[in-house]
Amino acid sequence: MWSNVTEFKQWWLKSRPLRPPFDQASFITDLAYSLCLYREDAFQIELYILKPNSTAPFHSHPGVDSTFIYLGGNLEFGLEDGTFPDLSEFQKAKENGAHMLLGKSADAPDGMLHSVRTFKEGGAFLSFEHWKEKEPDSVVLNWTGEPDGKVHAQILGK
Repeated sequence: MWSNVTEFKQWWLKSRPLRPPFDQASFITDLAYSLCLYREDAFQIELYILKPNSTAPFHSHPGVDSTFIYLGGNLEFGLEDGTFPDLSEFQKAKENGAHMLLGKSADAPDGMLHSVRTFKEGGAFLSFEHWKEKEPDSVVLNWTGEPDGKVHAQILGK
């Protein structure tokens, strides 16, 4: 398929654009590391890498529709009713070596309460976002609810 790393890189970049913005591209909170991979107009994609054995308080992102795409690790997205679906039976590899949940999604429409929790492996997901009321920055900043810890509270100015 590819004969060297340069060909592989070019293929990936051609089909999956990366363009982190200069401003407000990355954040570190008590729970996660985030990086905006792509931003254009009112849309952006943020990569989240979550620390092991962590839970975000239930929160919302007013004015933002989000779809979270599972990448890897052991995590569960909390539902608006305050529950977490048990995904333990899916925490294994497919035949091709990818995680069984790779590409599965969870939606958080504008203002919907949601959460995420991880287990000993931590986890990672992509957040696809449509910002309907203001210019995108990060859902780390556009957060309604308790912060995920002291560092996040400082970022939010609380």
